[in-house]
Amino acid sequence: MTVAKKIAHNTLIHLSGKIISLILGLVSVAIMTRYLGQTGFGYYITVTAFLGFFGILVDFGLSMTTVQMISDNEEKMSKIVNSIMSLRVISSFLFLGLAPIIVWFFPYNIFIKLGVLLAVGSYFCLSLVQTLTGVFQKKLKMMEITLAEVAGRVLLVGLVALTAFLGKNIYWIFGSITLGSVLNLLIVFLFSKKYIQWHWQVDTKIWKEVLSRAWPIALSIGFNLVYLRMDTIILSLTGSQAEVGLYGATYRVVDILTMMPAVFMGLVLPVAAKYFLQDKKQQLKDLLQKAFNALMIFAVPIVAGTILVANKLMVFIAGKDFYLSGDILKVLIFASGAIFATTLFSYAVVAVKKQKAMMWGYLAVAVLTMIGYLIFIPKYGYWGAAWMTLFSEVLILIWTAVLIYKTIGFFPNLKIFSQTVPASLIMMAVLYYWQNNHVLVLLLVATMVYFSFLYILGGVKKQTIRELLRLKD
Repeated sequence: MTVAKKIAHNTLIHLSGKIISLILGLVSVAIMTRYLGQTGFGYYITVTAFLGFFGILVDFGLSMTTVQMISDNEEKMSKIVNSIMSLRVISSFLFLGLAPIIVWFFPYNIFIKLGVLLAVGSYFCLSLVQTLTGVFQKKLKMMEITLAEVAGRVLLVGLVALTAFLGKNIYWIFGSITLGSVLNLLIVFLFSKKYIQWHWQVDTKIWKEVLSRAWPIALSIGFNLVYLRMDTIILSLTGSQAEVGLYGATYRVVDILTMMPAVFMGLVLPVAAKYFLQDKKQQLKDLLQKAFNALMIFAVPIVAGTILVANKLMVFIAGKDFYLSGDILKVLIFASGAIFATTLFSYAVVAVKKQKAMMWGYLAVAVLTMIGYLIFIPKYGYWGAAWMTLFSEVLILIWTAVLIYKTIGFFPNLKIFSQTVPASLIMMAVLYYWQNNHVLVLLLVATMVYFSFLYILGGVKKQTIRELLRLKD
């Protein structure tokens, strides 16, 4: 099987798992929004945003650096991964351990403060899973990581449903989040023993190399925190928890949608890094072009279709109390579209080892976005948060695209992208005509219409489909 086909098949496997996780995630959100209401769901969003701040900080760039280092030194994979995992455990304890302490200095109510304490274990487990995922990405063995994630999601949904059925308080939901993540980590660890002989390893030489490679990513991640998490945190401090709930429900949908490019590029990254290391620039450009085409085939119709079904979609997912979340989604869906393209370029930045240059872009965007958050969120609430989020994502897209072009001379050919636009416009026209139907009917019709016309326009060819479906050369 060729490398391209292995990437395609592993992507299909992982995406299949992500689709299942997506459905399970939406089910858990549907239960929580209906059970907790706007304010109660606002508590949940505030807790996850607060812990997400520390969760991203604790990554320190180790996830991407793990993939990069084991791609460069496959024969030393066990030694490298053991050292990085040991470092990860230490950093996770240090940073995540601060969250339940620092939250007491914020003007939050007791539900949020105790919620952080109960849910922090989930983020510790997920931080370890993120690092271990690099091993499965390198081996192109994503079935195991997918099964683990789905198992954790199933447990979470079951426990959340049980909480609602028994009429228990929100603390049960926070505990459910942690238990689901524990199961996820346990299964991933057991599968990883096929590839890694685990032991605690403190190798200062490897740690120095890891930190040397990771610190630009770590600073970039720190700057990312500003526009990824501070919108919700500032909104939670200046607005009501009901506003946080409305905004958070929308953001949950956006988070789920943007899983796709991250999963896909996570599998492309090891191959891209290898091509760059071997100075195979043309192969690298071809790989990035194919990745761009694949991402745009999905990004464009998602943005176009959501504009017409946003309110119905949010009512279907979160309940009638969250109708206004659909209006917010009409703004954030454009940020989602930008994220699809940004993910391609940001992973390419790691592959070509330009993290230090990228750091300045993240700094500039963080400063501008933070200023915007402080001005517009207190004045306009979730609208200020949504529009500034879109602003920040577009700026990052421009910066990463320019950096990759300067480094390897790559700028994507827009032929496939140009074919997705008319197919999406036709899809929108059909959706508008059918708009009185149930949202699930609309989504099914949209999918059929879009891909049919994309095929007619030549955006997807028979050969491409055969290559994705064929299991052997």
